[in-house]
Amino acid sequence: MNQSRNDGFHIMEIKDNIGVAIYTKVNALAERHGLKPYDFVAVVESGPGDEIRLDFEWPAEGSVLKAERYEAMLKNIGILEGRILQGTDQRIIDALDNALQLAPKQPIRR
Repeated sequence: MNQSRNDGFHIMEIKDNIGVAIYTKVNALAERHGLKPYDFVAVVESGPGDEIRLDFEWPAEGSVLKAERYEAMLKNIGILEGRILQGTDQRIIDALDNALQLAPKQPIRR
C-alpha cells in the first residue's frame, strides 16, 4: 500500500533491504539514546528519482527527559530543523552510521 502525498513522496514499501537497514539503524540509535522505537515515529518515504526521505515525529505527550534525548538523537543525525533527512539512500545510511559513531556507546538507562 502506497500512500501518495501531494509533495511527490509516498511511504516506502519495504521491497528490499534498504528500508530495513534504515529502520534498523534508527532503532539502534534510539536505544543508544535511551529511547524505545515506540517513543517516536520514523517513516521512510520514497520520492522522485533516487530521493528518499526519513521523516521523524515526536508525539505531543511524553516526558521531558525523553524529548531531550530525542532532540539529541536528531542533532547527531544532522537534523537541526524540520525533522526530515532527505537524499539518496546512501546519504541517509551514511548520516545514520555517523550518528551511531557520535551516540553514547552504551544505551542510556530508561
